[in-house]
Amino acid sequence: MRTGFQALFLIALAHVFASAPSHAAPVRTENTTVELVSEARFAAPGSTFWTALKVTPRPGWHTYWRNPGDSGMPTTIEWTLPNGARAGEISWPAPHAVPYGPLMNYGFGEEHWLLVPVTVPSDARSGTVLELEARADWLVCDDICIPEGADLSLTVPIDVNGTTDPAQASGFEQARAATPVSFEGDAVFQADESNIALKFPSISSDDTRFFPYQESLIRNNADQPAVGEAGALYLKMVRATAEPVEAIDGVLVAGDKAYEVALAPGAVTFPAAAQAPLNRAAVSLWHALALALLGGVLLNLMPCVFPVLSLKALSVVSASGLSLREKRLEGVSYTAGVIVSFLAIAAALLVIRAGGEAVGWGFQLQSPLIIALLAMLLFAVGLSLSGMFELGGRFTGLGQGLVDRGGNTGAFFTGILATIVATPCTAPFMATALGFAMTQSAGIALAVFLALGVGLALPMLLISEIPALGRMLPKPGAWMETFRQFLAFPIYGTVIWLIWVLGQQTGMNGVAALLAALMLIPLTVWLWQKRRDSAGTPRALATLVAGIAVIGMVSLVLWSDDQQAAPATAQASGIPYEPFSPDALATHRAEGTPVFVNFTAAWCITCLANEQVALTSQDVADYFGENGIVYMKGDWTRRDPVITETLAMYGRSGVPLYLYYPSGSDRVVVLPQLLTPGIVLTELTAADESARSFASAGRITP
Repeated sequence: MRTGFQALFLIALAHVFASAPSHAAPVRTENTTVELVSEARFAAPGSTFWTALKVTPRPGWHTYWRNPGDSGMPTTIEWTLPNGARAGEISWPAPHAVPYGPLMNYGFGEEHWLLVPVTVPSDARSGTVLELEARADWLVCDDICIPEGADLSLTVPIDVNGTTDPAQASGFEQARAATPVSFEGDAVFQADESNIALKFPSISSDDTRFFPYQESLIRNNADQPAVGEAGALYLKMVRATAEPVEAIDGVLVAGDKAYEVALAPGAVTFPAAAQAPLNRAAVSLWHALALALLGGVLLNLMPCVFPVLSLKALSVVSASGLSLREKRLEGVSYTAGVIVSFLAIAAALLVIRAGGEAVGWGFQLQSPLIIALLAMLLFAVGLSLSGMFELGGRFTGLGQGLVDRGGNTGAFFTGILATIVATPCTAPFMATALGFAMTQSAGIALAVFLALGVGLALPMLLISEIPALGRMLPKPGAWMETFRQFLAFPIYGTVIWLIWVLGQQTGMNGVAALLAALMLIPLTVWLWQKRRDSAGTPRALATLVAGIAVIGMVSLVLWSDDQQAAPATAQASGIPYEPFSPDALATHRAEGTPVFVNFTAAWCITCLANEQVALTSQDVADYFGENGIVYMKGDWTRRDPVITETLAMYGRSGVPLYLYYPSGSDRVVVLPQLLTPGIVLTELTAADESARSFASAGRITP
């Protein structure tokens, strides 16, 4: 009787479970809905069936993949199961790239299923149930990130004849379709000091990206150039670590397909740059070209370009008697000088980088010799404007036409000089464009620099090409001689600044050498002019003096460069600071200390202007002190590969760069390139308030 009653009870219980759904009720948090789902309607003893954590973020929000990228945290599941039951590892769907400012994260912005296999104990009895309990934790982000979690449970009936649940079949089918399949083929990689080249046989797609399982292996925000050749896909990634790379595992997304790949070391010969790229570089290129063009136009407003633009403005005014054709030719010559100079700088930068050197925008001004020669050149131009001598005749390349009559050669030289003195400045929009250029092929990089040059030359080119704009300039007259002499003073001011920069790089020995060379310039000019009153002796003596000035200056500057270490920073502000280092930054962040990092250089006028205008403000200093903000400076006056690599991590190839790390936050705030006290306080206050408000709710920022 008792046995029969038990059998009837189990049969009745089985009918109850048969009608029960194979999923638990969804759990809704503030920004996510999660649900534990079973593919099995009945699970057989000793069998393995699939469960899934169904995650649906709030629209516009995202969760993270197993490798979250530059920031974030992957979803985790901790199981509590009956004795004998086992849960396997998560089978992750293919992720999406989730850009956030200069960072690149990997995750999911829509509903996704995390599949997990569960094995039933072999001694489980039909008519009983398998109780599954799981604790899920995840990070969900938009402009902020919020850690969330839920306790979930699921009951699966046990029956010797295990069956699947038709109601869940479609969902699991789609989940498997989103899961990468094993790659069939011998995929290989080859790593050098800067890049990792991958080769995938039998892959062809116009949209590819590789997501490594290893964190911190690559620069996640860098482009991944892809080329198809001879039935294989070649893909290049930028390394983020100097550690040896012995194996690479990850997911290759190629179009609408995803492959789980284990790559072995091997020889990879990346196809020539002439091959057409298969990824999204074309869209990024047009964006970069537009930013470069706009940045070049705004570069005309930077203080470092003003002296030379003043020269060109005077040339345009004095050329009012020229024909329209002659004016246009002069404008084209000026534009040609700018463009040739930008392309020369780009070519030199690419050649140096190909040789393994870490350089960026303004790299030539990291050389004391270039600083000294530029100071001598500008001092000579200033003396000419002051009326001490006229650079004409054989010196037409620097000539009188530059100031008085214009002329194509003089206009071309003015374009070169404008470019040289523009390199200490970085205008808005330039940083993104140049950062993009330095991760691309030589052809694309040169195109971006070409757009930047066109932007710098564009205002003067339009004035020379459009008569209506030229007529808006003042008429020539006697005032021009006074204005011409006045223009010498901003030139002298630039020379003084260059002397100061040289002192930062070489110390007083280098400054003394340059001052001696500057003194010999007017002596050389005076002796040269004495040729009118004597035979060839003064001219020969002038040549000798000029040679002594250049050789002596070069020798002593180079010697001083070897003997004198660069100072810790370009120019101390009123806020106490410490030199930047990645280790010190990591230590401060681990301690929860807010950190403001200023990447600067003595030759960067934009940097120095920002420091004097914004970072020496008493209001800013008070805010730093009241909030315990550590102020760090990364001095790029001399070459520093660590700073160069840090700039590249944020998509920059030059200074200035301002970063703020709020207390207790993983978020990095990138401030604008042009600062005022109000901008600094607004950015820092907003970041701190956001971090504090969400920390009180157990939240962090991305």
